[in-house]
Amino acid sequence: MKLLFKLVIALKNKFPLMKIKPNQTINLITKYFLFIFIVISSSIYIKNHSTIFMPKEYKTIKKIVDKIALKNNLGDEEIAFSIGSGHYMEYEAEKLGLCKKDDCYYFKNLNPYKKHKDFKKVNLNELSKQSYLYNSIEAYAWSGVVWLSKSTFKTYGDKTNYLGCVIGHELSHIIYNDHLEQSIKLSKKIKDFKNLKDKNNNQLNNKKVNNEELKKEENEKKDLFEKLLSRESEIKADQNGAKMMINSGYSKDTCLNAILFLTKRNYIDAHTELKSTHPGHLERYESLKNFIETYNHQKEMKLFKPYKWSWRYDRNLNTLTFSPKE
Repeated sequence: MKLLFKLVIALKNKFPLMKIKPNQTINLITKYFLFIFIVISSSIYIKNHSTIFMPKEYKTIKKIVDKIALKNNLGDEEIAFSIGSGHYMEYEAEKLGLCKKDDCYYFKNLNPYKKHKDFKKVNLNELSKQSYLYNSIEAYAWSGVVWLSKSTFKTYGDKTNYLGCVIGHELSHIIYNDHLEQSIKLSKKIKDFKNLKDKNNNQLNNKKVNNEELKKEENEKKDLFEKLLSRESEIKADQNGAKMMINSGYSKDTCLNAILFLTKRNYIDAHTELKSTHPGHLERYESLKNFIETYNHQKEMKLFKPYKWSWRYDRNLNTLTFSPKE
């Protein structure tokens, strides 16, 4: 009420000869506050949704993907990008007793651009800063989302061409629906394994089959098959990522050099472990090198059809979404 009274006095002082009726005063005040409300609301919306005001890491993603999309078909579905705190934060959260083992993904994916309240007397903002400093390169693709740790951008620095290989790799997982393909292949391998075991048991006329041992062996085989198919998927994603970068005008050896850089920074083993989801860097490098030597860039470009796309940023969801248009 005091504010309204002051506003009325101000209007009378400014326009002393102007007779302002009570209803006119109310209309003027209403319009004034409506204008202020619209300005504030618009400012908040622009800040939360405009690509102009999004964090620099998201701007880097947009710049890279724009260049890739100019010469590569990225599918007909939306692809979201999100930046999180990273594995170091997940690791430290478990050590500090903030979560139980294998149940700390919340902290890994925590928004590094948002201020967080202390949790169990632990300063999450400080923990997020430490994760940014000590974490390295980290990215994955899941359910139509490409996720990267904020530290990934720090580690690559101005080597955005190497970062482009990582983004292309993760885009491949989504565009070619690796999870579905792996599930189908895994189902077939398990079925073949069961049929082979049944056949061997019948040939041996073994009537005392230990079901627990069979189940244990089946689970072990399933785990090895899953790891094998995962490694195959990673090799394929490396190739597709390199293909996208070559199509976009980058040097043919860009993604080969990116693998060497990744190996040095993330201390990746040279050899391939049977129980690993990713191949060792020697196999990875050699497979990609063989692919690049035989890749026909000109043939691929003849089949490419240009298309349009748009971007949608959401500060609250912490996402930047690529939307292809028909």
